[in-house]
Amino acid sequence: MSYIVVFTGEIRAHFERRRAIAALGSEFGFSFTQIKALMASSHSQLKKTDDRAEACRFIQMLWMGGWHSRLYLDSELIHCTRESVESGGAEFPVVLDKLHSRDSRLSLCAPRSWALCDYLNSNAEIQAGNTDLNRYLIVLAQERSELPPSLTLTDYAHAQMQQCLSKVTSGRVVNGPEALRREWQAGLLYEMRADVGDESVQYMVAFFQGEERFYTLFLWTALQSYAEAKIEFIQIVGSCRIVLSEEDTAENKGSAVIAV
Repeated sequence: MSYIVVFTGEIRAHFERRRAIAALGSEFGFSFTQIKALMASSHSQLKKTDDRAEACRFIQMLWMGGWHSRLYLDSELIHCTRESVESGGAEFPVVLDKLHSRDSRLSLCAPRSWALCDYLNSNAEIQAGNTDLNRYLIVLAQERSELPPSLTLTDYAHAQMQQCLSKVTSGRVVNGPEALRREWQAGLLYEMRADVGDESVQYMVAFFQGEERFYTLFLWTALQSYAEAKIEFIQIVGSCRIVLSEEDTAENKGSAVIAV
């Protein structure tokens, strides 16, 4: 999964056009030819990175230079500065904070409006949610040593989804499996629905593989709220990282500025 910053060519309200264009050269080092190409397009990818913080800093730089931009996680739009400001929202994407995990190899973030809890699943490595919006997350882990050595992530995810569907009422997969790919890590993503009491619930389920464990992320909310919640869910899944024992800590790995 990658964060992509898109330049829209839209100048912030009350910002001088000449200053905004000059900033593209002075702040970002674009040549006259590159600036001309940028101005002729409304959808130029300026940055692609696996580091969310890096992408957000780039958006802030564009904003300070007088420009609107959009942030995508792969193909999913997760923030548009113009639309957010015009609707009374924040200029920049929501801040994600790291969630405490019982597993030191697992790193996961959620919006600051989320909080840890202890009543969802006692076996979970992480339990968290936003009770006001009825959005929740648990992360489960299973030792790979307890499973056949030849079991792949695809096999594990399929078996777990079948087990989940057998334990709920009217359970069904509505999307997936969808591959999630990063330079150092791959995963699988599903979406499923089920009835809980009188309410229909939709889940996003993501699977990742570490050196010693398989990890499953369950995120859910009421079906009628899922379309809005999905943006947050995708951002949480996108923040997941399973640290490898011999992993080099290259902060800028997978990052690139895309020439226009």
